[in-house]
Order: sequence, then structure tokens, then C-alpha cells
Amino acid sequence: MSLTAAEIEKIVSTDENNSSTLLVPRRELRRMLEALGACEFKARRAPPLAKLCSAGADYGWSELERGVGSKLIGQNSAKARASLRRHLRKTLERITRPCLDLEWKSFKLATSALGLATSDATVIERMFLRDRPGDRLALLFEKFPVLARLWCLTIRQWRDYVAEVLKRLADDRPVVGDFFFGKQVADTVADMRPGLSDPHHGGRSVTLIEFSLGRRVIYKPRSGKSESTWFSLLSWMNQHGFQPRLKTARVLAREGYSWMEYVEPASCESEAGVRRFYERMGGLIAAAYLLKAVDCHRENVIAAGEYPVLVDIDALWHVSPLTKTQTPVDVLYRTGFFPNSRPASLQSRSSVLGRSKTGKHLARIAGRPVVAALYTNEIIAGFSRAWNCILGTPGRRAAFLRIVQRVRSQRRRWIYRATEGYGAVLQASVQPGLLRSTATRQELITRSCRGRAPTRAVAETEINALTRLDLPYFVRKTNHTMPRDKNSVPSELTEAIRSVLEPSKT
Repeated sequence: MSLTAAEIEKIVSTDENNSSTLLVPRRELRRMLEALGACEFKARRAPPLAKLCSAGADYGWSELERGVGSKLIGQNSAKARASLRRHLRKTLERITRPCLDLEWKSFKLATSALGLATSDATVIERMFLRDRPGDRLALLFEKFPVLARLWCLTIRQWRDYVAEVLKRLADDRPVVGDFFFGKQVADTVADMRPGLSDPHHGGRSVTLIEFSLGRRVIYKPRSGKSESTWFSLLSWMNQHGFQPRLKTARVLAREGYSWMEYVEPASCESEAGVRRFYERMGGLIAAAYLLKAVDCHRENVIAAGEYPVLVDIDALWHVSPLTKTQTPVDVLYRTGFFPNSRPASLQSRSSVLGRSKTGKHLARIAGRPVVAALYTNEIIAGFSRAWNCILGTPGRRAAFLRIVQRVRSQRRRWIYRATEGYGAVLQASVQPGLLRSTATRQELITRSCRGRAPTRAVAETEINALTRLDLPYFVRKTNHTMPRDKNSVPSELTEAIRSVLEPSKT
């Protein structure tokens, strides 16, 4: 039995006088509810949350097929199609879990109080879910009408983004094959995994695309200019004698998006390889410091054998009037590579050289992570070598300053607030108490942004993004300069590196 017209109209009309109707048109919301009402349960062995959100993924897939046609869809293998649907299901699960958990707990308490409890969990679950996904979803959306609109928004954004990637891949397939693999890639996409980064600009995220024979490429929904600049600098360092040589990744920049070489995580083959890994890490840190880069945290670094690779670096020359007043050590910390003295702090937890024992950023031998602090000398040696390579002669300094000038002349990412802070607001904004009324949800988001943002314009951009389940992403052009870096490595920086990695020895 599908949702009745009265049930659909009740959900659509609830809260309609608030700004929630700006998220999705009523017609679009009504179409989703009608389709969900006709869905059947498919997964037999899955939690209630997954069963319900699978219905949403099925509807999203039908919307994608309706939008792009069978030809583009047919270029993806069954595995790729399953990965795309799974990404949508998990996205819906994240925004639905708080409300469904509350309803599930309340239902079990109610059945127990009424003497209907049973030891057979499947019976209770069946009573809770009813006959079709639409039955429970109707009750959920009636109680939490904003959730229905967020579902509709999420499905639309997913559909539009996947369609965008499929179309761009179809257009760029010949040049992607030639640029990265030296030949035409197969027609069928073996796998496609979105969600490898935070969502920005309508749920867009970094996506892994795998072709036949394991050939892989990374799609980024931004220009890739910063990565091109970064890897060009590393290549320049290699050409000017930096040892051990740094690994660069190829970037194919397009208009508003880019393709990038996939970097495979791997272990080092020997202890000597680990030492070279950390010498290279020191080189990356020096280059990032001199380019005044920020956001070089653990999620953006991949340990490819004995080569650390910074695969996401879009916040170059992040210089403001405040930065110009900071000490060199403060600027070093701002890169994101180093922890501070508080292990539980965001700086320490997200740092590349912190105490984490998991992550693709860690150097390993035979799969076992090593401790970065044991290689402090190698890190300092690589840092000093890279500094001298970049600034050691007047000619090299002049060449580097031309790179800096090119970066400063471009619009680039600007970070006003840590991703974790935005993530906390997003998580709070999908709690049950806030999904009964858009005004209540909007009040929380607005209060969280206006109290911290440096300007009203920044706050409004943050509010608009978070309202639509995005993490805010800013680009701007600044011409601020920094005091001239010394020709030789400042001792305060090498001492700071040793101090943070070997606090017991300082």
C-alpha cells in the first residue's frame, strides 16, 4: 500500500510557511514521497536504518536514470552502480539516524510497557517498520518534516553531482586515458566511489574512478590549480638537486574541475626506506612552510611506500594581517603537520606527525606503522635540505618568489574555521529536536555562524552552505606579503621540530 494523498499532503504542507520550502520545491518533495510510498523492502539482513535508506537510494537511482539516460549509466559496471547507490544510502543514514534512533527506542519502550515485548527481535522490527518503507517513513516525516526536505535535497544533490561526473568523464575519457595511462581506457567504469572528501557546493566531493585492469584516477570538483602549483614546485626541487627525490602526482586541470593521478598507499621495504620517507617528509614541510600553506593534515597525506605525498593542498599562501604578526614557529604549526602539547586537541589529532596509529599517512614496514619521533633527525635534515634547495642562492630565491607571485595572483581557498567546527554544527542540525521546524534548525545554524564569523558576508555563506548540508568552502584573492624568510634555516624552526617530536629531550 502506497502513501495516501492525504499523508503526502500533510508532510508537504507541514512547516510550509517557513523557509524550508526554499530547499526543495513542493512538487519535487511530493514526487519523492509518492515514489517512496511504492517501494518494497529488499534487504533482508540489514538494520532498520539501512532498510529505510535503501528505499531512498532506489528512488535516487531512478532519478539519476531519468536525468542522464541509459547510455551513460551503461558505461558503469554493476560494482560501480552499487558503490554509487551505497554512497547515497550512507549519506541518507547520517542525516536520518538521530531521528530513527529516537523513534526506535521509543517504540521498544512502548511495546514493553504495553506487554507486547518479545524475545524475537525480528518480530519487533517488523512491527516497527510495517509492511513497506513508506509506512515508517511517513510516520517519521510527519513527526520530523524538515527531515523529509533534507532527504529530497540530498537525493537531488547526489543525482546532480553523479550526473556531472558521468558526463565529464564521458567527455574527457580520451584525454584522461592518454594523460594518465598512455592509451585509451576501457569503456566500462569498474568502480566509482564518491565521498572521499568533505561535501562542498551541493554535496560535491572527491571521487575515485577505477577502470579495467586496476587503472585508477581521482576526480576533484575544483580546478586543481593549487595541486599543479605544488607538484610543479616539488618537480623544480628535484631538478635542482633535492635528495632523496620527491614524488609528484600528475594533475589534469579542466575548467572548474580536475583529474589527478591516484596515489596508492604502501609500506616501505626497509628501514632505510623509512629514513628516506622522513627525509622527504621534512622536505614537504619546508616547502609548505615557505608557501605558507595550511590544512596539511593527516587525511591529506598518503604514504606511498617511502614517498609521502600531499594529495590535497588547496590553501596556499594563507596569509592575513594576523599571520604577518606571528612567529616563524607559529607559522610552522599552522601548516598542520605537527601536533601540539595537548594530545586531545584538534591540532594533535589531525596532525601528520601526531601519535595516531591508523591512517594512510603513516610510514610502515610490512604493514606495521613506525613512530615518527624516532626519525626526528631525518625530518630536520630533509627540512634543512629543502630550505637550502629553495632559498640557498639568489637565483633560486628569485625563481621561488615568481611561484609565490603566481599563487598570490590567483583566487585560492581560504579557511575561516576548522572543518571539525562546521561538522559539529551539521551534526547538531540533524538532531530530532531541530527537525520538527525549519525555523528552529535555522536558528541554531545562524547562531553558530554569526557568533564566530569575521564578517556578516562570511556568516551568510556559512549559513547557506550548512543549511544545505554542505561544509562551507571559500575562495578569495589576497595580496598580503610576509617578512622575508632567511637564506639559511632559522635555528628556532629546527629546535621547534625537535621539541614537538622529542619533548622529553628538550
